[in-house]
Amino acid sequence: MALRKQATSRRSRSAAAGSWLALLAATTLGDAADTVRTEVRADGLSHGGRYRLVVQSYDMSDGAVPGPYARPVGSTQRAVTADELREGVQIDLLELRHSADAVSGKPLVLAWIEAGGGPDLEFDARTARPTAGSVYGLVKRDAKRDVLQINLNRRV
Repeated sequence: MALRKQATSRRSRSAAAGSWLALLAATTLGDAADTVRTEVRADGLSHGGRYRLVVQSYDMSDGAVPGPYARPVGSTQRAVTADELREGVQIDLLELRHSADAVSGKPLVLAWIEAGGGPDLEFDARTARPTAGSVYGLVKRDAKRDVLQINLNRRV
């Protein structure tokens, strides 16, 4: 008796597949909410170091770090260690827009770390920007990818 291997199907992730917050946003906003899956990695960090990781997504950008007045459509922050960053940190980023048709320009995802610990008092890090000395990475967002790979390999 031969065993058949079932074909795996790739389904796009809806906003509701990410978290309770994503589910709430999807039921409230409908197609104006979406989830972007990312994996953030960094090498060359000191062992045992603690960092604040911030991840933001933008619909319009010129391919550089967005300016101080640019508004991300998705953002989050969390405390991570150097060991976690070497292995890769999975982040599901919830994006909230005014409408589903609002995506235009050159969308990108920006991630950076700051030494010294955890998130600050701003829950979603929407107004955070990389500071001098921050290690960061940028990736152009492509709807065809399941998970965006972001390597933190640049310095501000």
